[in-house]
Amino acid sequence: MVAVGQLTAADFPEIAFPRGTDLVQILWCVGYHCCPQHAPCRVVWRRAAEVTDVLEAPPVPDLEGELPGFYDGAIPRPCVLHPERVTEYPWHQELPADLRDRLWAWDEGKGLYDEVATAPGFKVGGSMDWSVSDMARLECVTCAAPTVLLLQADSYEAAGGRWQPLEERHLVFGTPEYERAEHPTGMELARGGHGGFFVCSADPEHPVLFHSH
Repeated sequence: MVAVGQLTAADFPEIAFPRGTDLVQILWCVGYHCCPQHAPCRVVWRRAAEVTDVLEAPPVPDLEGELPGFYDGAIPRPCVLHPERVTEYPWHQELPADLRDRLWAWDEGKGLYDEVATAPGFKVGGSMDWSVSDMARLECVTCAAPTVLLLQADSYEAAGGRWQPLEERHLVFGTPEYERAEHPTGMELARGGHGGFFVCSADPEHPVLFHSH
């Protein structure tokens, strides 16, 4: 397995860390699986103070004999997070029926709500965009409690849209600077889509679920 993210309670107090933990590590398998939803993944909750032996050279996946470059998009480049909190709204299918009906009456099929509802890119928490497929109603495989999005992994960040940071709006499409800003991790999921790691809302230490879109 390779690391997809490492988050601390100090940086992300919004995460419901299990008692006695303040560090979470998200990992997944980059080998071939019949579909991304079946890719084994794991979330490890730890105490940062107990992580004393840090590997200078973390292990890399052994892909000998596999298609060259086939799994490159599943292995993120090392990078540093710079958290920025934004306000987003639930995906429309998550809204109560009466509120959703009022929303559609206001939007009149223009798709304005979809543009502001869910932030793209790598993010912690919030809602996923389900515009291409039906929304997955994920339940914990252990206790059947609803799951919540822990981390969204995305092929691109803002894709030049309204979520693009002000600091990057001067970048010119197609330039190396633009590509680095839009594709910082080097990952590509679901043919340029995104995926989410979902944890149990009742007990985050129950098995994690991954769903791509």
